[in-house]
Amino acid sequence: MGKIVLDGSMSLDVEHLVANLHLPESDILNMFAFKFNNNLLSPEESIKFIHFLRSELDKRIQ
Repeated sequence: MGKIVLDGSMSLDVEHLVANLHLPESDILNMFAFKFNNNLLSPEESIKFIHFLRSELDKRIQ
């Protein structure tokens, strides 16, 4: 199965990402590739983005 490229559009892919944010970063990076301004993010940038998403979702739950 190929990676799903997220480009900022709201879709089922985004819902799939949010549902899998509990997984280790390595698993998420094996499932998804992240894009910003038509450029793929590096693994390090992607991990920072994953941490940001987790942090923001944690704030909404509290």
